[in-house]
Amino acid sequence: MQSIAKLRNLRVSVEAPPSKAHTLRALIIGSLAQGRTTIEKPLLGQDQLNVIGCLKGLGVPVEPGDNQIIIEGSGGRYRPVSDELNVGESGVGMNFLTSATCLCDKPVVLTGSARIKERPIAEVVNGLRQLGAGIEYLEKEGYPPIKIHGGGIKGGKCQMSGRECSQYFSSLIVSAPYAETPVTIICIDELTEKPYVDITIQMAAEFAILTDNSNYKKFVIPNGRYKGRTIKIEGDYSSASFFFLAAAISGSSVTVTNLRADTKQGDRAFVELMKQMGCRIKTEADRVTVEGDILKSIERDMSDIPDLVPPAAIACAFAEGTSRLANIGHLRHKECDRLAVMASELQKMGVDARCDETSLIIEGNREAHGAIIDPHNDHRIAMSFAAAGLVTGNQQIENPGCVAKSFPDFWERFEIFHK
Repeated sequence: MQSIAKLRNLRVSVEAPPSKAHTLRALIIGSLAQGRTTIEKPLLGQDQLNVIGCLKGLGVPVEPGDNQIIIEGSGGRYRPVSDELNVGESGVGMNFLTSATCLCDKPVVLTGSARIKERPIAEVVNGLRQLGAGIEYLEKEGYPPIKIHGGGIKGGKCQMSGRECSQYFSSLIVSAPYAETPVTIICIDELTEKPYVDITIQMAAEFAILTDNSNYKKFVIPNGRYKGRTIKIEGDYSSASFFFLAAAISGSSVTVTNLRADTKQGDRAFVELMKQMGCRIKTEADRVTVEGDILKSIERDMSDIPDLVPPAAIACAFAEGTSRLANIGHLRHKECDRLAVMASELQKMGVDARCDETSLIIEGNREAHGAIIDPHNDHRIAMSFAAAGLVTGNQQIENPGCVAKSFPDFWERFEIFHK
């Protein structure tokens, strides 16, 4: 249990941790590349450690250190030393490795935690099967664990739905260069979470593979080989959002450094969201300052920035009026049912919050009080309610260790608000 007292420090500066999305993509791409890849300033959260363990099981030499990870690439063909790979709680790990392990020279089983086994992967499996990959479900149809037969990906054209998760598209884009023929991926509807696909395409280009993106409806990936390189991971706007949130709801000033101004990260939108709600924003070379004020309610389509829903919901809880965060039905399949959990935990604090199938509706209440919060093992929910505790005091977060998934030293950095 982590207890949160009211903040004492009204002027805070903190460095953003490395980007979770960039680190995970660099790990997978580096493992497929020819030659050595050095990842500088990576995030070594639990997801990354689980993926590193899987890559070692695939026979890839990976050496994580204090400020870097060194990978000796496989050249596009894995030679597994383990028959079963466990991604733990990593949804990105499951989705990306579903494609990558098709490049094994023998069958492997891909599994994970109990929650991972509840998260659907049928869309990416169907896409890979259309490209000639052999995959079978070992328990429930459409869900992990799965057995990947290996032997490669033939290539050609596949069609997938993008409504639920952009990771399916990112997964295929990363592994597609090693198919026997070029790959074309068609999105049959509207792709959600587009900025994450932008990050994937950007990272592939850093390793010398260029993807043709036709308005997120068609992606063409040529045959090729990733080239090992040295790459520095940029700061994470998603993780920075919890500190910006603290400023917004408490009326304090928070500066976050190590943020790239020209980033592809969609979660930089949190800064504009706080401005829309009434905060003052100052942007400099590699840093952003948010100064809180009286917050106004918002109505916002969050389909492209789903990871911002927990901190945005907390901001709405302290705003004047009724807010609606819309088009986020796919959040029911994340680490937990984020819509239902955010609503139920806000209610514990005296905030009128409810959800329907695709939206979260919140009545702001500046008189919200502290409570015992169950984040349901969801890192983003735990960190969002920690920020709320800086205003209410007497907030307690159960299972605080769940933040290790994306922000291992969050609680240490969070203490700056009490100094």
